[in-house]
Amino acid sequence: MPKTLVISIDALITADVERLRALPNLGRLMRDASVVKNIECIYPTLTYPCHTTIVTGCYPDKTGIVHNERLQPNAVKAEWNWWAKDIRVPTVIDYAREAGKTTSTVTWPVMCGMNADYNIGEIWAPTDRDDPAPYFAKADSPKTHDIFEKNKHMLNWMRTPEMDEFAAQCACDILQIEQPDLMLIHFSYVDHQRHAVGVHGELSHAFAFVDKQVGRVLDALDKRNAFEDTVFIVLGDHGQLELERMFHINTVLRDRGLIDVKDGVITGWRAYSQSCSLSAHIHLAPDADEKAVYQELLSIKAEYPDMIESVFTREEAKRLYHLEGDFSFVLEAGDKVCFSKDVASKSYVTAINDFHEYKPSVSNHGHLPCKGDKPPFIMKGPGIKRNIEISQGRLIDEAPTILKTLALQMPSADGVSMDQLFE
Repeated sequence: MPKTLVISIDALITADVERLRALPNLGRLMRDASVVKNIECIYPTLTYPCHTTIVTGCYPDKTGIVHNERLQPNAVKAEWNWWAKDIRVPTVIDYAREAGKTTSTVTWPVMCGMNADYNIGEIWAPTDRDDPAPYFAKADSPKTHDIFEKNKHMLNWMRTPEMDEFAAQCACDILQIEQPDLMLIHFSYVDHQRHAVGVHGELSHAFAFVDKQVGRVLDALDKRNAFEDTVFIVLGDHGQLELERMFHINTVLRDRGLIDVKDGVITGWRAYSQSCSLSAHIHLAPDADEKAVYQELLSIKAEYPDMIESVFTREEAKRLYHLEGDFSFVLEAGDKVCFSKDVASKSYVTAINDFHEYKPSVSNHGHLPCKGDKPPFIMKGPGIKRNIEISQGRLIDEAPTILKTLALQMPSADGVSMDQLFE
């Protein structure tokens, strides 16, 4: 039975496929590979919900992971949804372990505390001044303690490209010990650079960097003479959209009496918007009048039609997009608009570059899955058809497809295996 290595390149889009072919290491994986283009993502198109769907085959209403971050309105930088225990359905790691397979995840989102044999979490300390070791000690599996200690000097808090270099070296060190039957690796530098330069900006350096990290992993496999016996899967999680303006919806809610603020700090709220950048989750206090808040949101949309494209009720979000959480409404932003979390902006609408919240960027995501560029799903290796091309697919189908490479099924998934990729 071949081994399976899954490489996630965050924000990889179908338009990048030809670029991959020209790179020395990813190009090696692209030779004779089969490609599913334009993968339909989930809502919202954020890294952590998307990566959770990739490993569960389920929509967010089942996984329980609906946002990158936890709801912490006054936090400068909220904690992220790092922990695998919060995923409400089985993952590919669970199924593989149940079948007696060895498993590994390396900086894969929402895998902290996962019971993989070799687990290196994606987590960081509260600030760049804090020691990361206690946080990784809780997130990682016992077998990777020495690997983390050996490589922790490479980390620069949550920043890339250092996190990706750390991930590649940890993966290589795991492969020196043994090659797991299923290994998942996440690289985030392309996503970070797209935020900085735009969806189709100058990304040659970012792709060359990620290609170098992939090359290090392939070298480790070559040392085991394992390349030909490995199924490789290269995938992306979401696209991005270009941005020009920010809409400070929480400042609007403040001025409409729904958020209480003193000295820039929220002291109470009836309705609060948790930004997903290009969408937002509207949370209500237990005693809030849901119908009245809905009318306020419709009124704001009518007053700022360029800022808010849609207001979805809880029922509409679930029925249309399989999205459900502890929020009552979902807002989708207008064209080239994102939502901020700010409660004290001097203006309701600002240019992206005029606002100094930590998230604004020239392109971002969190939008409806029907919009913009979409990621590919690429397969190569034993038992995989060569050089076939499929025009579209679904993110929920990726987990069952990953497990099929190990001759396993995934009955808990919303999706199904892409059998047309297999010989």
